[in-house]
Amino acid sequence: MIECAFYGFLAADAEARTSQAGKQWARLRVGVGKDDAMQWVSVAVFGKAAETAAQLKKGDRCYCEGAIKLESWRGNDGADRHGLAVTSFKIEKTHQIGRNKPPKQEKPASAPSGRARASTSDYAPIGSGAAGLNDDIPFAPEVR
Repeated sequence: MIECAFYGFLAADAEARTSQAGKQWARLRVGVGKDDAMQWVSVAVFGKAAETAAQLKKGDRCYCEGAIKLESWRGNDGADRHGLAVTSFKIEKTHQIGRNKPPKQEKPASAPSGRARASTSDYAPIGSGAAGLNDDIPFAPEVR
């Protein structure tokens, strides 16, 4: 099993289904990537996450976690097909992903930043041992 996590968008409304055992699940077709790098992933969502998934509509953006595998099947035209399939245990509708996030709002000039700016005179050259700065790496094992 290979676990994965990705952001994508729905190609069509989610399909709510019921298994032979009477349990609810949802089937999604999710586009991941952009332009020539676009991959289509078939996602099956089970358990409580299926309730969330069943409400997703075409074009909705989502975040998904699950187990991924490569599936093979024979198409209606008789040709062998291959595609990515995910059995998802977590799915969330999102509005802001990657490059689609809105720009950060600038703080007003009068607002304190919470951090004092250091000037270049606050630092001593590396190896000088001044102001607690030296060549020692605190997490490296000591070599003798």
